Amino acid sequence: MVPNIIHYCFGMQPDFGGRPFSYLHYLSIVSAAKTNKPDKIFFHYQFEPSGKWWKRAKPFLTLNKIEAPKEIFGRPLLHYAHQADVVRLNALIEHGGIYLDSDVVCLKSFEPLRKHEFVMGIQPDRGLCNAVMLAAPQARFLKIWHSEYQWFRSQGKDQFWEEHSVVLPAQLAQKHPDLLHIEEQKSFFYPNYDRPLVLFGNAVEDFSKAYCLHLWESVWWKDHLELLSPLVLRISRSNFARLVRRFTKYKFGDPIFSLGLRNYLRLLKRYFNKRRIHSHV
Repeated sequence: MVPNIIHYCFGMQPDFGGRPFSYLHYLSIVSAAKTNKPDKIFFHYQFEPSGKWWKRAKPFLTLNKIEAPKEIFGRPLLHYAHQADVVRLNALIEHGGIYLDSDVVCLKSFEPLRKHEFVMGIQPDRGLCNAVMLAAPQARFLKIWHSEYQWFRSQGKDQFWEEHSVVLPAQLAQKHPDLLHIEEQKSFFYPNYDRPLVLFGNAVEDFSKAYCLHLWESVWWKDHLELLSPLVLRISRSNFARLVRRFTKYKFGDPIFSLGLRNYLRLLKRYFNKRRIHSHV
């Protein structure tokens, strides 16, 4: 059975991949804590974040400072994302639990899925995405997957970018279907990265099957995530705001809430600038 503990990986590089700890990451942690009521939330990091949202998130976390791996089986890990891929595999093999990327916001408890030895979800047209995983300690599928890193190829964002993190687990699932449970796309990874307006638009969508939302931070950061704040969620009519504003309890008098006003105005400016540009194309 999957232990009710949660793992995050963050800060494998000092610049945090250009996306420092923000309201999005705080929202991920708070939603995971409130929906799953875990025994612990482990935060595996080399470089500790800072800022107001980090201060608010820390009380939920058990910090685990690590040295980001530079290689596996003698194969170099050249990118922070690949380092984090290895860290999450090692953590789940050793401890078991629920792994979440820091751009995943939970909507309901993973409890019904904890009966399985290992769980992944479908990423359409790509494979099985490692941004959300549930595992019992020493899960057999994980150990096979880990051993396949003996032929890992790392050359930055090229044809090998998702090879071991998304494509390979789908291939292994075909060989070992009895070692994992696969959830449909709507459970973990709806909408896909190329359809942000499903979440950030206001056309009504059905998210009743969703355990969580994966916000595809590497793609959506600038347009939709960088300027998120409690005020943005309070005012927005988007599907995303409707689904997650319950995790934001701030009032207009709260200093943290008020600080969101600047971000909200910047978001509006960015939106209208885009409208103006598109109207002249």
